[in-house]
Amino acid sequence: MECQKHNASNSLYPNLIHECLDPESKKHLAAYFCEGCFSHKECINSANVQQYLEISRTLHHEKLQYECENFLRNNNMCRRLSLEPRSRNEASRYQLMFTGNREDRSSRPLDLHLYDCRKNFQKTCRIPELSNVGVGCAVCCLQDNGYDAPHVYVSGGGKCSGDVYHCDIVMNKRKKCSKRLVKGRSHHCMTCVQNKLYVLGGQCSKGETIRTVEEFAPKRHSWKTVGNLEIGVRSATAVIHNSQIYVFGGILDMGKETSIVQMFDPKTKTSKILASLPFPVSGGQAVVREGKIFVTCGNGRLVSYDPASDQHVICTNMPVCCTNFAMFAEREGIFFAGGKTPNDDNVLKTVYVYSPENCTWHVTDKDLSVPLSVYGSCSVEIPADYGLVPFFS
Repeated sequence: MECQKHNASNSLYPNLIHECLDPESKKHLAAYFCEGCFSHKECINSANVQQYLEISRTLHHEKLQYECENFLRNNNMCRRLSLEPRSRNEASRYQLMFTGNREDRSSRPLDLHLYDCRKNFQKTCRIPELSNVGVGCAVCCLQDNGYDAPHVYVSGGGKCSGDVYHCDIVMNKRKKCSKRLVKGRSHHCMTCVQNKLYVLGGQCSKGETIRTVEEFAPKRHSWKTVGNLEIGVRSATAVIHNSQIYVFGGILDMGKETSIVQMFDPKTKTSKILASLPFPVSGGQAVVREGKIFVTCGNGRLVSYDPASDQHVICTNMPVCCTNFAMFAEREGIFFAGGKTPNDDNVLKTVYVYSPENCTWHVTDKDLSVPLSVYGSCSVEIPADYGLVPFFS
């Protein structure tokens, strides 16, 4: 496993880490290996948890690793990370987080929160044009590279609607598109590949999962069915890597979560099943960083998937188990912003960063300005010479 190899190479051997422990911690660790559990909660503490974690990864001891990660989560021991401002000439990369009460379509418009960790900028606005967008919609930015004008699209949702909304960032205009999806759907995926939009999977108004893949080209200005997934899924997560669309997990027709990895090729319009993750994925998120795809699998679990080898690595669990957060990659690592805890419905404003290089979590010094439960999110890059802020210029 990648994370385990990294730690093993730094620490050399488990016995060397073991020698760094105090006598009492050595005693507790020896008893743990004999009995399979710690006798007291105090056996793990802030002085020994990092050494225990190193040993668990080096020995591939998943149970001990879980104990250590659980202690770190419960005691908020993530290292602090300072987000340094970027240069004035660098492009702004905003994370657009759509929030609001979307269970009731007639309640109020969606709110949009802009977060730019590069320039330490945040702002919130309301979008009346998206007042009819329902739960289960998909959000995507149509932008082939950082120099193209970005266009944000919102599709489907609600009662499996075929509606599509277009937000022109440069002209600051929002409208409902005249061309609808071929098949109305909700809880689907939407991605952009080479200046074309693709919607994949989801569910129809009868509750059945959908296999079809639809394509939208701005020049043609219409949607058409171009292929199928191997297995129809809803509430899956999709990401682009090397112009291929990877679809992770989802929920099958019978309501069972799946861990399968599917790949759709926009060029050949064909799909295939590649592998399976160690955990099922439902309502998860995925981002690409340095050639690896990082996928959230629920219950605070994070997995790294290598498209080149179809192999996966189980990463260190998230500090807080939550849903409805924004996930995006930056140079500091993989960011997780906001979210809602499953048990007490507590909405979060903390921004965490996961560092794949050393498998550790950090708490940034730039929280969200307000707690957010995020229902749709996408990244938008604005060249420095544009001099505009999305939805505000």
